[in-house]
Order: sequence, then C-alpha cells, then structure tokens
Amino acid sequence: MIKVLSSRQYNQSLKVTVQQTGKMSFNAETGAALGLTSKKGVKFFMGGEPEQLCLAIMAEPDEDAFTLKKSGAYFTVEAKLLFDELGIDYKEYTVFYDLVRCKAYDEEAGGECYKMNYRPIPKKKSSNGEDVSDQ
Repeated sequence: MIKVLSSRQYNQSLKVTVQQTGKMSFNAETGAALGLTSKKGVKFFMGGEPEQLCLAIMAEPDEDAFTLKKSGAYFTVEAKLLFDELGIDYKEYTVFYDLVRCKAYDEEAGGECYKMNYRPIPKKKSSNGEDVSDQ
C-alpha cells in the first residue's frame, strides 16, 4: 500500500519571527493555519537528536505554557527571557523559525507540536549605523 504525500499538506510555509523586543510573532497566515486564538497557549521544549527547540500549541494553557496575545492580525508570545537564556541574538539578526510539524511529540507535550528550524538573517545597517532591516 502506498501513502500519497499530497501537495496540499506541503504548500504553506509556517514561520514565526522573534522581534527586536524579544516577543515571538506569528504572522496572520501562520496563525490561521495553526488555528490560534487568545484562549490557546504555547509551550516550548527541547526535543530530538540533536536537541532542537520545539513548540506545542496548547488547546488550553497550562502552568508551563506562554499566553498567546492578539495584536492586530498577529499573535505574539512574550518569550524574551526564554530567547535570552537560549542565547538567541534577536538584536543583531532578524530571527525566523520555520515550523515543521512533528506529531511524535504531541502526546508527551499535550499539544500540536512543531520543530522550530532556526533561520537568522543579519540586520542591515544604514550608513549612520541604524538598523534599517525592519523599516
């Protein structure tokens, strides 16, 4: 028996961005694809070999989950202290994480899990040294 790997499952790029403030932001498309609401939460964990940052979308936040906040068309998570502890340099780089579904952790984490593939892009500087990449 074969299993068809449908393009419908692989035609959307899910990503989050770590803002210069340390907040993690889900764009509108990713928020819609993940079914985000302000009643859900996000739990971060390390998983896999080698260890990799992952997140779980929680139907209901528990004491270990971060709260999702709605800001316009975006959802954000106040995760500055987490990213600081992990040594993520969101001041010098525009930090994206591409999300890849990882069902293997769903039961253990208690939510819908995604691997977070780190993708930093150096911020552009103007001739006077100011950051111009987010303008």
